[in-house]
Amino acid sequence: MKIRHRLSLQFTLISGIILTVVFVLIYLLSAQYIQNSFYKLLQMRALVTAQVYLEKDELTKKKFLEIEKSYRERIPDEFSNIYDQHNQAVFIEKTRYNWPVSLLETIRHREVYRFRFQEESGLGIYYPDNQGDFVVIVTARNTAGIQQLQYLLWILIVMFFAALLITFLMGQWYASRALEPIKSINRQVQKIRSNNLHMRVQQGLNKDEIDELATNFNGLLQHLEQAFDMQRSFVSNASHELRTPLTTIIGEIEVTLQNSRSRDEYVQTLGTLLGESEKLKIITDGLLQLTRVDANLTEANSELIRLDELLWELAEYWRHKSPPLQLHVQLSGLPEDAALLCIRGNRSLMTLALQNIIRNAFKFSYNRDVSARLFYTGSGITLSVSDRGIGIAATDTEKIFMPLYRADNAHPFDGYGIGLSMTQKILQLHKATITVSSVLGQGTTFNIFFTPAGKF
Repeated sequence: MKIRHRLSLQFTLISGIILTVVFVLIYLLSAQYIQNSFYKLLQMRALVTAQVYLEKDELTKKKFLEIEKSYRERIPDEFSNIYDQHNQAVFIEKTRYNWPVSLLETIRHREVYRFRFQEESGLGIYYPDNQGDFVVIVTARNTAGIQQLQYLLWILIVMFFAALLITFLMGQWYASRALEPIKSINRQVQKIRSNNLHMRVQQGLNKDEIDELATNFNGLLQHLEQAFDMQRSFVSNASHELRTPLTTIIGEIEVTLQNSRSRDEYVQTLGTLLGESEKLKIITDGLLQLTRVDANLTEANSELIRLDELLWELAEYWRHKSPPLQLHVQLSGLPEDAALLCIRGNRSLMTLALQNIIRNAFKFSYNRDVSARLFYTGSGITLSVSDRGIGIAATDTEKIFMPLYRADNAHPFDGYGIGLSMTQKILQLHKATITVSSVLGQGTTFNIFFTPAGKF
């Protein structure tokens, strides 16, 4: 069931419950009002009856005639009884009911008493007079009141179903209007395919939940577009990096098989094939290692790592290389509590990530000195690794973390474009972020922001 129909039915159900409560109250209050009005009419008839039979000698002729005229305007099916203090029917000879003594005593006790007998309403009054104390009882069937209630009931039923129908139709119209932005989003989404991920859903101006949905969906499209671009770039770069050694291997084999070769020529060919095969192995091993980085840090495979100590260890490592390379470590703004320089993570993975950055800094600066500056602020720890190398073009800075991507000016150097991608994944695993700033021909700086272990 579509949301439009479900909303309309829910709105109709709620309206039906409210109308039912309101209409039931209207019917009950109307019935109570009609019943009370009829009892007041019976009370007035009882007084008129008493005055006609008991007050004839005490009223003026004119007044008595008015009362007698009013008495003749009887209620349909009306019947009256007058009882004296001995519970004997007097004045009115024709009796329809023989009322029990208990009822007469109740009327004398309450003075005015309402009751129901069979399908008729009855009212009795206690009427003291100079001739004695009397009880007057009037009964009648409220035919007009019953007809009014039946008419009201039919009106309420018709109005109930008419209101439900109108409510459902209005709910359909309102739901259609309210869901029109979602329909528009659906129509736009249906046009988006893998070849036009640059398209975006049009956002509204109301700043409501639908606008938030469009914003989030556009954000998802942006991430998908970036992912597809990365995938295409990865496939392109992987194809290029893998095709080169494969082309060399196939070419060497084809040339060698064309003619008989000497032992030395076969050895030379096999050496070339071995070198190209090793390149393929390095690339595939790097890609495999890149996928294995997607793990989770747990208490079992993580520990506290002091970044300043790790940097000194790396500087010592490069100092003992042949030829020795200089990594200048600078510490500034360090806190008094050394624990604030600790992060929680996997030491071997973190060493690999930092080594990839430092190795690239030496490689692309022709082994010039590299500086690593570590400083602490209240929000975290920042490590900056700077070189004075070839730099990175502005168009390449957002792509260098893609697997197998290499900038144009990096092709003369050995490498396969896997190290920085692996570094970024390792840092993300440690909840660290990395950014790069570079000037082409002057150098590059990588900035890494760590969250201290205490704020993990």
